[in-house]
Amino acid sequence: MTDIHDIKPVLDIPMQWGWWMAALAVLILLGSGAALLWRRRHRASAAGPLSQALASPQEEACAQLDALAAEGTIAGKPFYFRLSAILRRYMERRFGIPAAEMTVEELLPGVERLPLPLDLVQPLKALCRAAEPIKFAERPVDPERMPRDLNFVRTFVQRTTPVGPVAGAQPDNNPTTQQTQKPNKLN
Repeated sequence: MTDIHDIKPVLDIPMQWGWWMAALAVLILLGSGAALLWRRRHRASAAGPLSQALASPQEEACAQLDALAAEGTIAGKPFYFRLSAILRRYMERRFGIPAAEMTVEELLPGVERLPLPLDLVQPLKALCRAAEPIKFAERPVDPERMPRDLNFVRTFVQRTTPVGPVAGAQPDNNPTTQQTQKPNKLN
């Protein structure tokens, strides 16, 4: 049996760590660069040019209401989804409540505690209650009601926009004008 040779021992090949470290560094750099690019593009597309140009909650809401009105005839469900989103976003930015994440059952009791003019509270509640079945149960909507609801939201935004004090103006001590707003009970 001279033709069968014994198994050779395992060769000890030294690990070349330099190549592995260089490859790992390149992968980390590529991954970081890709993540940075993705974040920049994601922020730019999410914010959009419109939201960067508008500073106040009123300006944003009015621009979105104008865009919704400019679309003309639109079905009830998408109309009320957008109208509700505009209203909730405005309330979130204006009053600091998480209206976009709240259900109607959570939002309506919170409306009672907001410093709103008294004549806006009940119509706001009615709109929120009426929009839910249209949005989620696809209840038919009266086409004449849609412009009224759009105008109500526009009025709500205009009337709840804070007005800065005019230079040299005296505080309003008239009890009849003070009576039209509820005190803020959120504190």
